[in-house]
Amino acid sequence: MYTNVNLESHIAALLLLGSGGLIVLLLIMAAVLFFARPGWVRYPLLAAAAVGLGYGLLLAAFSLISSEQTLPRGEEKHFCELDCHIAYSVQDVRRVKAIGDTAASGEFTVITLRTRFDEDTIASWRGRERPLIPDPIAMALVDTNGHRYAVSGAGQTAWNAAHGQAHSMQECLRPGESYETTWVFDLPAEVSSPRLLLSSVQKPSLVLIGDEDSPWHQKTYLGL
Repeated sequence: MYTNVNLESHIAALLLLGSGGLIVLLLIMAAVLFFARPGWVRYPLLAAAAVGLGYGLLLAAFSLISSEQTLPRGEEKHFCELDCHIAYSVQDVRRVKAIGDTAASGEFTVITLRTRFDEDTIASWRGRERPLIPDPIAMALVDTNGHRYAVSGAGQTAWNAAHGQAHSMQECLRPGESYETTWVFDLPAEVSSPRLLLSSVQKPSLVLIGDEDSPWHQKTYLGL
């Protein structure tokens, strides 16, 4: 999950877990009272509704005050793994008409992406020898009109055949380690100022306060 700097990711996770746990406890209490004291059932139900409403208002508030960002090439976008952060940055961009015998419909944009385990974000109790498999990340190039372009299947296959792909996005990392992967997009000729959007595939981030995937939250892009 990618969280806005206005709210630390571990605090956001605790708010989600705490609110959810409290609502569950209140619903259990309501179920018990339904048999023991039916007239009191409304109190835990109202309390559960108040907790849910309060959480929803916080979720909306952090989204509405968020702002769109485009990070310069080489600057890192961090994704939270709760006890540490995985950082992604664009290291190189090439534009070619063809890769081997495979021609682009428009123009291939070839991006070298670095994945790094940020050793400065480790929890004190975690230790530095235990490896981590990064959570799955979705990627797309987004133009100035908001159109999204996925990785080109034909272009990626041609690149891998010609140059290989030494690493995968789910390769284990230890603190301080990093690797680079290369991704190929086929963009129409008229596309201007594309930016790379990385987003979490883990959808609990949709209800995490301050998370980029939460409703109405603005995005952070990697500039090319």
